[in-house]
Amino acid sequence: MSVRTTIEISGAKQNNLKNISVEIPRDKLTVITGVSGSGKSSLAFDVVYGEGQRRFLDSISTFAKSRISQLKKAKVDYVRGLSPVIAIEQKKSNNNPRSTVGTVTDISDYLRLLYATAGAGKCPVCGKPLKQLSAAQIAEHITTLPLGTVVELRAPVYKVYGEDYSYTFDALREKGYKNLLVDGEPFSLADKKELDERKEYKLELVIDRFTLRSDNYIQIAKSIEAAMLSLEEDIMIKVEVIGGVSDSFYENFACTEHHYFLCDMQPFHFSFNTPASACRTCMGVGLSYVVEPRFLVVAPEKSINKGALKNTVYNTSGKDSYRTVIMYSLSQKYGFSLDTPFHELSEEIYDILFYGTKGEPVEMLQPPFSTKKNWIIGRERPFWGFVHELESWYKHYIRKSSTTEAFEPNFIKECMIEKICPECSGARLKKQRLLITVGGKNIDELSRMQLPELLEFLNGLSFEEEVQDVAASIIREITVRLKLLIDIGLHYISLSRRSDSISGGEMQRIKMSTQISSELMGMLYVMDEPSIGLHPRDSFKVIETMRKLRDIGNTVIVVEHDLDTIKSADHIIEIGPGPGIHGGNVVAQGTVEDIMAEKTSVTGKYLSGEARIEIPVKRRNLGDDFLSIQGARENNLKNVDLDIPLGVFVCVTGVSGSGKSSLINEILYKQLKIDMTGARIVAGEHDFLFGAGLINNIINIDQAPIGRNSKSNPATYIGIYDKIRELFAAQPEAMEKGYQAIDFSLTHAGGTRCEHCSGDGIIVTNLQFMADIETICPICKGMRFSEEGLEVKYHGKSIAQVLDMTVEEACEFFKDNTYLKHKLGIMNELGLGYMCLGQSSTTLSGGEAQRVKLAYELSKIKKGAHNLYILDEPTTGLHLSDIQKLLLSLNKLVDKGHSVIVIEHHLDVIKSADYIIDMGPEGGSKGGYVVAEGTPEQIIKAENSYTGRYLKEVIGAV
Repeated sequence: MSVRTTIEISGAKQNNLKNISVEIPRDKLTVITGVSGSGKSSLAFDVVYGEGQRRFLDSISTFAKSRISQLKKAKVDYVRGLSPVIAIEQKKSNNNPRSTVGTVTDISDYLRLLYATAGAGKCPVCGKPLKQLSAAQIAEHITTLPLGTVVELRAPVYKVYGEDYSYTFDALREKGYKNLLVDGEPFSLADKKELDERKEYKLELVIDRFTLRSDNYIQIAKSIEAAMLSLEEDIMIKVEVIGGVSDSFYENFACTEHHYFLCDMQPFHFSFNTPASACRTCMGVGLSYVVEPRFLVVAPEKSINKGALKNTVYNTSGKDSYRTVIMYSLSQKYGFSLDTPFHELSEEIYDILFYGTKGEPVEMLQPPFSTKKNWIIGRERPFWGFVHELESWYKHYIRKSSTTEAFEPNFIKECMIEKICPECSGARLKKQRLLITVGGKNIDELSRMQLPELLEFLNGLSFEEEVQDVAASIIREITVRLKLLIDIGLHYISLSRRSDSISGGEMQRIKMSTQISSELMGMLYVMDEPSIGLHPRDSFKVIETMRKLRDIGNTVIVVEHDLDTIKSADHIIEIGPGPGIHGGNVVAQGTVEDIMAEKTSVTGKYLSGEARIEIPVKRRNLGDDFLSIQGARENNLKNVDLDIPLGVFVCVTGVSGSGKSSLINEILYKQLKIDMTGARIVAGEHDFLFGAGLINNIINIDQAPIGRNSKSNPATYIGIYDKIRELFAAQPEAMEKGYQAIDFSLTHAGGTRCEHCSGDGIIVTNLQFMADIETICPICKGMRFSEEGLEVKYHGKSIAQVLDMTVEEACEFFKDNTYLKHKLGIMNELGLGYMCLGQSSTTLSGGEAQRVKLAYELSKIKKGAHNLYILDEPTTGLHLSDIQKLLLSLNKLVDKGHSVIVIEHHLDVIKSADYIIDMGPEGGSKGGYVVAEGTPEQIIKAENSYTGRYLKEVIGAV
């Protein structure tokens, strides 16, 4: 029997595919292309990947099937020649704040193993180097002391940041400990004594105390082991000989001055996902909630007595309350009035109210307007400030929720923001863990390095002979993975970077590197636009990675629009010729030459140069209005000062990781939102932003979903469904039955929707170890509305038939309705003519969702307003023919007097801009500068601009 050389697909009818049959060569790189909505993803993911995954799940045991969600069969006659299949999509797969690049790639596991094996410790007091010792080694050394010697095992105690000593002591009591040393003096935890919170003390926990005898070696060893296990968090333990001993006892064993030694370590000691190792303030997340003083002031023009402060902080109705006494006493001591408008108070008073009296006691006085004497009057006590008090309350509720019932203190949390943890500074680990180093660096310092820097550091390490072989094998595993990530264009990231800050394209490339490191062969990989988010300088790296996967014996199928990727393919399949109902056919297939030779191929025309996006004949002149950012320092930005012109089409570009999103999304957008609307968000670090008064509104058109449930659709988002429902409610049949517009809503129970399926049109049946079965609702036959509702017609069409119309069909159907014609026409112009009005928003891609949002914004523009529109990589998922439509819409916005800022790598968009801001020169720590700014013609003259080099080729070729 001959070996099959192709994947044979016959009768594919998934979504808009028109019963197509096609063969995809095995062990080759195949690109599936075509205009947006033509059916590329339906073929690659729903048919090829879907069938491969379903067949694998069918092969497992019934017991396993009952615990795994099964997949329904694709609408295809048959697919032959499938291999085990892996989909590498651009979706963000993990929003867990504990997930990092290091955990996703497994490199963090190897780093933890390296530190546990070859890590060197430091004395927590003086920093003297310490070697790891096992419990047996420690016990043997202790037994060299004379019999009758009394020895104590002690451990350092660290107070939790922002907490009182009482909380620290309660935590120790819960573990069963009784004795402490406070500044060297005995302190019993059973006495419930309190320490002065204004002072800092040296705290040591007494773990165990024993007297040396000739027969208690085993007892000593077990005591040390028990100490290591019970403390969990402490890998530094102190051996203190009562009565003293010569320094020679501690040489080559512990710190000769402070007597701390380093216990035997395990990899979990360096995991921030382990409670015993995680920072106690942020619980291993690296960020913690802190109170933002700005959010505590609700009416700065009012006085404190009239309600300037948030009710949570100071309730003016409580004339005899504890808080009223404190506020009156503060005003008397520091000489300010509670009736003065808050914004007129001095900075010193702000500091006292928010951050307290720094331990200075305040005498509590009876307010003259008070009718009762509060218990606190006449006492002296420090005021810790609103910020400290609210944060303490929040931590109290969090601790309570972890031990009893879940409780979310929203009334406090709405005053808080996430910031770098003040205790661990984002390291996620306890201080004790950061004392362990390899090559003089702790594990957090290595995790923060950019990948090339980390690779160089690891290659330069040397180890002592006893751990050399083990450490070398661990480093070999790490360096292999690092090289793959660097080769694929992710040199600018670090292992500590959170997964939820990684773009879809970056995550896809991380997954690709992981697959190469596995060195599997005979696999089938299906990818979705891996070039997304890559600067032209780095796009070849992704192409080389896909070729590596192919060359080790795998089949690679890529859905892609990038011309360089298409030209690099062994085989090309173009689906089309148009989107939606106009697509779903195989237009052309074969080599690049075959595609260019096909006259009906849209992609072929762009490959041959017959079709192209033209450079604007004239660029707009800059006016006098600018948005000015001063001192931008967020992430890797290097104190950037920048003027962004208004009234033109601006493109912000630069290599991946150069600081584009930090500048525009984190600083410009957020600060404008704060200045214009008072939004309760915090902008990225910068000094000033000027020019907010020059614009009326700011709109960020991102790729987030337009809805979260199946009943949300483009018609509801764009705002036309309300009008459509009104038209149906105005029909004689509807008026006769007493229907109102809301009765035609899919979310309104008791109206015209089918109640059997709640307006979904399908019934989902869970079959446990088989795939969930979606069957058409037997009552409404998938129409989503009741028979009575479907009897209401508008121009001969029911409400269900209207929702099933494409935007293109609806434009013709509602041509006499000015409002609907206008909104639908804009969607059609943006290339969304193939989209059904009632298509579930959960099925839209990120690029489609972004274009729906853009259509919504274009349709509601008011004359005389000056809006600023920000778009981040709007070409995602777009064919070159669709990009032309996008550019027409963006230019229409600017022609109407608005400003557009686009973050983009696509050269056809960059060359069409009026003004370019190029960030770089590199990514990560070597980026964060404005490399060049000006028109495209000026950018190509900038010698240190990578964008300029590639832009020159495009502009020069036209």
